[in-house]
Amino acid sequence: MEKVEIAKKILLSIHVVASILWVGAVYMGAVVDWPAAKNSVPKTKFPFKFIIGQGTRVFYSVYTGIILLWFSGIGLTVITLPVTERDIVILCLKLFCLLTMTVLTLYGTFFTWPKLQTSLDQEANKKYKNYIFRAYITLISGIIAAILGVNLYN
Repeated sequence: MEKVEIAKKILLSIHVVASILWVGAVYMGAVVDWPAAKNSVPKTKFPFKFIIGQGTRVFYSVYTGIILLWFSGIGLTVITLPVTERDIVILCLKLFCLLTMTVLTLYGTFFTWPKLQTSLDQEANKKYKNYIFRAYITLISGIIAAILGVNLYN
């Protein structure tokens, strides 16, 4: 029994760090970096150099967070199988949030990001506005998932 508790604590620690990496990177990109970058160039221009540089650097943090979050979450679920209706509902809601985050992140990486890099200024501003909107959904989903996780794993 003690080994299970140790494993749970390790997985939970990994899960928290992974959440910080992913949600923190989305927060920085959407709430801090984008407004600062947008205000650093004329309204008709797009801050390509900054946004592409930021995206390239944050890529590793986001995908490390995604991979660690999913694997640690699966491990936690296996170790602490939900048995009550409350726990099952919380787990389903958390899973929905994580799926939303993953799909939006993958969409941004594989569809929006390549198109953004070959766009003209006005197109890039429009595409990035939609990208940031999806980033806010990802951020809110991550916060909700974290709150649900606190209620599920404690």
